Amino acid sequence: MKHKPGYSKFNRILIYILIAICIFIFAGTIIAFVTHKAEPGKNLRTPQPVPQERELKSLNERSDRKLAAYTGIGTLRASAGSSGENSLPVAVVITPWFSYYEHDSAFYEELSRKRLLISGIITTYISEHTKTQLLQIGEEKIKAELLQLINAQLSLGKIENVFFTDYIFLE
Repeated sequence: MKHKPGYSKFNRILIYILIAICIFIFAGTIIAFVTHKAEPGKNLRTPQPVPQERELKSLNERSDRKLAAYTGIGTLRASAGSSGENSLPVAVVITPWFSYYEHDSAFYEELSRKRLLISGIITTYISEHTKTQLLQIGEEKIKAELLQLINAQLSLGKIENVFFTDYIFLE
């Protein structure tokens, strides 16, 4: 079987291009760290842990009635709008949970029934803002605004607080 005359030359060119790309990526990474432009962990936050007995005890110390945690929403993924005409939207991963008064089984059932509605409220809120706007608003104000938006849709009770186990921007 005869090979075409330019076949091995073409393979060598592709290998040289691949090596050049690898060198470029490696050099760029080294330069970013040396010039201190890379900031690993820059946007890390201290997560509010998944509610356990210790966290609920802490919440209950600040309230005259016992609070429970609703964790049925799970992890949500939303797309924060782009901040410029050439930038892409940023994915946001958020895991909310709520505190409500314990032993209110009717309200717990309402939260369970409206889980998709509440998820929609949260993802819509995130998608209506850019990453820059969300960072400027701040996590505490976002929680307060979400608390109002969610409570406006509930009829059998009100959630007391909104917490985030995860609140991460993926770029």
